[in-house]
Amino acid sequence: MLKNLLIEIINRILELQNAILNAKYKKTATVETSGNAMSKSGIAKGVSLNLTGELEKNKLKVLNEVTEIAKQNIDDFKNIFNFSKEKGVLFFALKNGEKLLKPINEESGLIFKKTGFKALYLNLLTTKKLSFTTPLMFVFDEQKLNPYNILYHFYRWYSYNSGLPGYEEKTLEEFKNIYEYETNLDKLTYNEIINLKHAIQRDKEAMDFVLNFMKKIEGSKKAYDVMKNGEGGASV
Repeated sequence: MLKNLLIEIINRILELQNAILNAKYKKTATVETSGNAMSKSGIAKGVSLNLTGELEKNKLKVLNEVTEIAKQNIDDFKNIFNFSKEKGVLFFALKNGEKLLKPINEESGLIFKKTGFKALYLNLLTTKKLSFTTPLMFVFDEQKLNPYNILYHFYRWYSYNSGLPGYEEKTLEEFKNIYEYETNLDKLTYNEIINLKHAIQRDKEAMDFVLNFMKKIEGSKKAYDVMKNGEGGASV
């Protein structure tokens, strides 16, 4: 509910920003020849379409590839992290993980690169090393390590690793602040709003993937059980 409201708010702000930009463009275009104005407009639209098309293509690529990786690890989704380990991303499942992460205001799951005290604290929790920098890593609460949680955070990492927008450091901080009601949209720049919109979209894509994938898996399992047990008139 909150995410849908935020998307609506951001879209409205973007519409206002676009209206302002279009008004400025029209004023500029009136002092040029119609040919030049059409040319500039065509180029701008072409660049926008190319960027949108490339983004959609990459999103579909991520969806297809993560789906295949998830299928390969369907017997135990924890094994999905063998793929990320090959890319140098560590995985940790800690007892009382959520409680241990609270002092640095982090949640279990995908944790991006940290520096300073947060990094030192994370290193002591995970690798037991004394360092003020950490790479991106997965840190889970072992009591809450379930398929939905695993697939959600893995999908987010795969999107990040594939270069999809929405994972800039400042954007991630603003995205986190949304849920703590500390983000003032009026103070964000146009580009910051665009980046925040991407972050919300990436989060929604991860959740949609998990729900759709697990629905298919659970549906297939239920259908198999029905046939196997002869329930509802079905038989093998």
